[in-house]
Amino acid sequence: MPEPDLTRRVIDPFSRDVLEFAAVVELLHSYLSGPISEPLLEQVEPHTNLDLIRRDLELARETREYLRESPRPSLAALRDPRPLLDKLRVEGISLAALEILALVEVARAALDMHRLFAKHPTPRLAELARALPDFRDLVTELGGKIHPDGTVDSSASPELGRIRRAIERLRAEIQTSLERMLRRFAQEGVLQDAVVTIRNDRFVIPVRVEDKRRVQGVVHGASSSGATVYIEPLETLGLNNELVELQDREIAEIQRILGEFSRKLQARREDLGRAAEILSEIDLAFAKAEFSRQYDCCIPEFHTERVLWLHEVRHPLLEKTLRSQKRQPVPLTLELKAPKTLMIISGPNTGGKTVGLKTLGIVVLMAQAGIPVPASEARLPLFGRVLADIGDQQSIAANLSTFSAHVTNIEAMAEVAERSDLVLLDEIGASTEPNEGAALAVAILEHFRQRGAMTLVSTHHSRLKAYAAETAEALNAAMEFDETTLQPTYRLLIGLPGKSSALDIAARLGLEPSIVEKARSLLHPADAEAAALVAGLHQQRTEMERRLETLENQKQELEARRAQLEQQFQHDRRAKLRELDSRLDDTLRQYAKTWEQSLEELRTQAAPAKVVARGEWKAAGLVREAREEWNAQVLEALGMPGEAPQEPPLERPLVVGDRVQVLNVSTPGIVTARLNDEHLQVAVGRLKMRVGQGEVRLLMPAGATTSEPVAAVQSSEEVPEEFNVIGNTAEEARERVDKFLDQAFLGGRSRLRIIHGHGKGVLRKTLHEMFSHHPHVEKFYSAPQQEGGTGATIVELKN
Repeated sequence: MPEPDLTRRVIDPFSRDVLEFAAVVELLHSYLSGPISEPLLEQVEPHTNLDLIRRDLELARETREYLRESPRPSLAALRDPRPLLDKLRVEGISLAALEILALVEVARAALDMHRLFAKHPTPRLAELARALPDFRDLVTELGGKIHPDGTVDSSASPELGRIRRAIERLRAEIQTSLERMLRRFAQEGVLQDAVVTIRNDRFVIPVRVEDKRRVQGVVHGASSSGATVYIEPLETLGLNNELVELQDREIAEIQRILGEFSRKLQARREDLGRAAEILSEIDLAFAKAEFSRQYDCCIPEFHTERVLWLHEVRHPLLEKTLRSQKRQPVPLTLELKAPKTLMIISGPNTGGKTVGLKTLGIVVLMAQAGIPVPASEARLPLFGRVLADIGDQQSIAANLSTFSAHVTNIEAMAEVAERSDLVLLDEIGASTEPNEGAALAVAILEHFRQRGAMTLVSTHHSRLKAYAAETAEALNAAMEFDETTLQPTYRLLIGLPGKSSALDIAARLGLEPSIVEKARSLLHPADAEAAALVAGLHQQRTEMERRLETLENQKQELEARRAQLEQQFQHDRRAKLRELDSRLDDTLRQYAKTWEQSLEELRTQAAPAKVVARGEWKAAGLVREAREEWNAQVLEALGMPGEAPQEPPLERPLVVGDRVQVLNVSTPGIVTARLNDEHLQVAVGRLKMRVGQGEVRLLMPAGATTSEPVAAVQSSEEVPEEFNVIGNTAEEARERVDKFLDQAFLGGRSRLRIIHGHGKGVLRKTLHEMFSHHPHVEKFYSAPQQEGGTGATIVELKN
């Protein structure tokens, strides 16, 4: 059968309704930060475009990783700009101030997201951020011009600023004039209150009704009691008229500004629409990440192989309900892979069979909608359809019984099912005569098997359990039942048929014992035998799991004990090293004291300075040799250098003079003696070490020159031909050159150039004194003029 085209196909809507996909989308809605992403969430649906699915899941993974270290960027303040952008399609339309502000906030949010993610090490988020249009000019021009209460700021235009300043001056002038009048009228006793108030947008003063004729002006109303009238005095009438005119000009200028702002936004309408879509996608991705964190989800993996693997999967809606009851769902683990394509799940009522099918179905829909799934691990094939018949589809209006409704649904599923589809059937063959129902169920399963669809069904029919045992593509599975408590555990046991346990449950619920016993006696002998066999298999599995758990506990205890012993060993070893180092330091201090006393005696006896300097150098060399030899002995005493790596066998035994590399020692050495068939004495520098023959590897045969190394093994780094000590003190230079001579000698160098510069000649004098009695130096002399003259010294080493 050819593979169907899955480029972009939406999953069957009937199955989405049966599996309550809309409720999962509504659950995801609670994690949106604001209304801007609601239209995009409404479009979320399972489909078959694998590239798009993986992109959405990868974006959810990146946002979840981001939330581990940083707070979520919120878009809660943004309203959905799409209706406003639709309004801007009309040429010449002017938006209200708050509508303009909403679009400016979208542009500002786009800038913020671009700054936050454009260079962030999250490829998908960075790609989205870089795709956001650049609104810097727009935000600079319109930002801050409209306040959150909808008022237009005076900086929106120079004319608006001038008008508002004129209004403020005029109001102050009117206020001053009225306050003068108040003082005069107060003395005359005609005022009800000595305050200035506003009626019909004009400044007025309150006058007692009986004295209203004593104040010339325009009456703008009376108080509710009728005791006060509000009069605009003639002296301020002209000023108030001027104020009204300025206010009309202000309104007209604001309308002009809003129209201008609307035209600017209209010019960027497409950019704003694209920004809204990208911001919605980012917000939806963060909503998925929040959902993933709250429900401990994983990012599902899609494979071309027909492997359905869900580890510790949970139904999100069931988990939400149980959380409100302070309970947790029992996770389910399920595996079905080719050549097995059918799984028959059996077990007691209320054992979780239906929930298991619904969990599988909703997880597949979520994964193919680009939503993380509540599981520890999920590996899935890409399904073309999810065909589900779960629950009671009885319809009085359509004159369908429960059985008829199931058959109608299954008939539609059987007609379209393909190899790429997932089929879920709950209680197949139920709601009718058992023998006919079982026969029909087997025939239906055979049809889906021949179509190649991956199929999972739940049943109580023993005949279907036998079918699973006899069919190569089928697999039995059981919902576990606790025999002690007679309660389901909701664990799926793959490879075993389930037990209905109807009689045991009836007895536990208090049914008359005689009735239960009569029912047992009426069981067909073959059915009773099969039930006993299934019960025995379950008991054996339980015992095996108990033993495995015991072995696992013992293994963990042994691992813990081993780790404890290793920790104790390392602790004791470090303590021993510290003790040995302390003893060595004490010994060296005693020798240093004795040596210093000897040198002091030489000084007091007026010994030549050269003899004293030679003694000091010799003392330092002896201290270094003592420490190196002590370290070698410590390593040998503590079991170092350790287990030798697997080296290719030597073509011949090692002989005296072979240059070798000792395991865990960086400096090569020379074989100085064969102690026995298994052990050698190797000189590394001035140290002599006793090592096993398996702990060394041959670098260069005895008698070979440096140009004849063993081809299989080369030295890791070459010793340079020259060494620069310019800038060092005399003591530093002597110590560094001494180590360099050791390395050069072991590396096979015969001629070296030591660069010490001219200066005052201190470095040259100090080094020449050392060269005169150094064990590796054959002779030394000032370098030729072309090699530095007296600023360098040529040193020839012994063979």
